[in-house]
Amino acid sequence: MTYFLLLLALIGHTALWACVVNQIHATRLAKLGVTIVNILGLGSLCAAPLVYMLWFWRDGLDWLSATPAGPAVWYFLCCCVLGVPGLAVWANRNLRRGPLRPLKRQSAQRLDMVRRLGYRPDGNSWLRPLTRLPGNECFQLEITEKELELSRLPARLDGLTIAHLSDLHFTGIIDRRYFVEVAELTSALEPDLILITGDLVDRPECIDWSSDVFGRLRAKYGSFFVFGNHDVRLKSHLPRLRQAIVDAGTRYLGARHQELCIEGETILLAGNELPWIRPAADMTRIDDATALRVLLAHTPDQLPWARRHGFDLMLAGHNHGGQIRLPLVGPLFSPSRYGVKYACGLFHEPPTLMHVSRGVSALDPLRYNCPPELTRIVLRSPVANDEPARIARPLAQAVAARS
Repeated sequence: MTYFLLLLALIGHTALWACVVNQIHATRLAKLGVTIVNILGLGSLCAAPLVYMLWFWRDGLDWLSATPAGPAVWYFLCCCVLGVPGLAVWANRNLRRGPLRPLKRQSAQRLDMVRRLGYRPDGNSWLRPLTRLPGNECFQLEITEKELELSRLPARLDGLTIAHLSDLHFTGIIDRRYFVEVAELTSALEPDLILITGDLVDRPECIDWSSDVFGRLRAKYGSFFVFGNHDVRLKSHLPRLRQAIVDAGTRYLGARHQELCIEGETILLAGNELPWIRPAADMTRIDDATALRVLLAHTPDQLPWARRHGFDLMLAGHNHGGQIRLPLVGPLFSPSRYGVKYACGLFHEPPTLMHVSRGVSALDPLRYNCPPELTRIVLRSPVANDEPARIARPLAQAVAARS
């Protein structure tokens, strides 16, 4: 009984502080405020279990019967209560989720970028030693391919390919050559569209990387991007970053939409950078209400907005898959008001199918059981003929062509 109560309290304690940190990261709170919450939240998360385990080892359950009950006792009891729904949420998320119907096929190929580049692409930051920790997957790029069926995709667009990039995080901790290679690999996938969902640059001195990285992106119908919360932290440098990426040939979709005509069919691309940059695209002025709708949003928290405006496909990032995913438990932290529900992967909440990327990089170069990701999405139509309108080059061949 003693150990069961301790376990329940630890689950509740973890759920409480993970929720606090996740919720704060989903707001527009300034960087300093987020840092303070991180220190308090992560400090409490680590310190309290050690204190309680020490008390249990020394006194068993006797300290719980002390009168009058102190704050530590009441907090412990509250955590026990919170542990029950915390355990239920974990079980529901990890045990009940079945296969997703729109996902028709999936494959992946992992690349050791250190071996591929011939050197370790870490810069001169004081965080550089983190990239060398045993088991750290920050340089293990996973190129995934997902075939997704969209109910409104016209037959003539069957086989349309999208390269989804997110969360590049130019910080200088990982050097420019790594991102140049990612851009070259993206173009080697021969996508029809390249869609980039924010958190591109963290430091003003890395803005100059834009021409070398984004200038290497090649897609038949163009590349498009929106910003994320880390880009906003550049403040007065943000217009210069926007112009640098546009000058490199990638079009900006923040707070706007654009109609593309592909094979005689219309695709509507739109951008949503809420809650950090207002407003989102105005969806009341659409010429073709029947067009397939694709949304670029930095955070998956905007899924309700996408559903209200009838988007067929939404691409997002921001959550990095949690970066550290524990065995059986999964991720603990995800900067979302929904916690880790949308940490990464595919989610179908009709009419919208959402893909959340784990991202190419991160502010902190730490990844365990959660490698960085570049995704090629192949769209399929339910009314297409047996022979697809387009046949994408197999993933292995595309990667080998870049070699």
